[in-house]
Amino acid sequence: MAKYGKTNCSGGISVLSEDMDSTLGDVIKGKKAMTSDSGDEGGIGTLELTGNAIESRVLNGYSFYSTDAKKKLTGNVVVNSLLSFSCAAYSGRRVLAKWQNPKAATGKPYSGVIIRYSTSGYPGKTGGTQIYKGAGSSSSSGGNSQAYLDLPNLNTTYYLSIYPYVTCSTGEMTGDVLNASIKTLTEIYVTIKATQTYTIQGFKYADFFLVGGGGGGHLGGGGSGRTTTKKGVSVNTGEVLAMTVGAGGAQQGNGGASSVSRAGITIASASGGNAGGDNGGSGGSGGGGCTIGATSPGDGGSDGSDGVTPKILGGGSGTSGGTGQKTTTRAWGDASGTVYSGAGAGGNSWYDRVDNEGERNYYFSAGGKGGAGGGANGGGWTGQGGQNGSIDAEIPAQNGVANTGGGGGGRARDDGLWKDAGRGGSGVILMRLY
Repeated sequence: MAKYGKTNCSGGISVLSEDMDSTLGDVIKGKKAMTSDSGDEGGIGTLELTGNAIESRVLNGYSFYSTDAKKKLTGNVVVNSLLSFSCAAYSGRRVLAKWQNPKAATGKPYSGVIIRYSTSGYPGKTGGTQIYKGAGSSSSSGGNSQAYLDLPNLNTTYYLSIYPYVTCSTGEMTGDVLNASIKTLTEIYVTIKATQTYTIQGFKYADFFLVGGGGGGHLGGGGSGRTTTKKGVSVNTGEVLAMTVGAGGAQQGNGGASSVSRAGITIASASGGNAGGDNGGSGGSGGGGCTIGATSPGDGGSDGSDGVTPKILGGGSGTSGGTGQKTTTRAWGDASGTVYSGAGAGGNSWYDRVDNEGERNYYFSAGGKGGAGGGANGGGWTGQGGQNGSIDAEIPAQNGVANTGGGGGGRARDDGLWKDAGRGGSGVILMRLY
């Protein structure tokens, strides 16, 4: 302990500077004291407080002295508080967190936010799992900021806590907590009807069902687009899928392939149906055959079956029906799924013939029926058959239904002149995200 004093000349105990263990450097500047280096007459202290800290730069609750040794100061620095916090479901597991930044103020620093989540109550600063740390989309004073969060599960209620933080020389300081809750969305089904890209948001897995474009008709009906199902494909948020939907074939043209690819690598594809020729085209379902004066027309196949070979008057058959894929063309390959990929029916023609009695007889019929799932009817005729009959009107070949992969109908014929055949229907892609 420092000793301060001087010699008592009236006969009391003498205190000499050599008895002191402090120096003038230990004595507040301007104060007189006897120290070990002051001599017996004492000296003036030289200790000077030169601190430049102020309360708004010292942590809240911590005390200090600045320039006055008799005045203890207490810091009041705290992390600035957020003004609001909310969450909204965005897509699948992905939610959008929004908050309002604090307004800048002296002694209230701010760097960003920390967000934690739990399924069993608000986690505060220590519970649950941290999912985000940063400044979000804006760090402006009082500005609105946001960040996307990808939570673990679909269709689940999550409790989220957000609090501000600041990084300083002593480490990390945090501020007051705000809370919000949100329920993530469920799986979704997406129908892709035209070639496009699709960006994954908040899902981990995808199933695909693809139908190629239907083949166009000629004499026989066009084969329908083939089908493919692929399930359980791993996907990640931000990935871009290239979705190509096969075009329907023109008359005598094959349908285009449908496909899904990622980063140039094909995930799944389904080829288009073959065009009808003299026979029905092959495909997901086979196109119907064509004939003249059929008693049983060449209907288009459906649900993966072959096309029908028509029967003609007096026995015998028309041209052959096309070959189907022999597996279901229902969505997702499920027995209860919607039927796609119906094939086009074959066309029919009329003719007349003079019988042994010199009477002219007319033979004709409508074309075949398109297969269930978008297949087109074949061309044919209406009128009065038999002796002294007549042809009333053409029944034009139909086009396959768009976004079913249906095959186009075969054309009708009039006195050796073929009418227009039907076009194939475009394909489609069904996607389930979960």
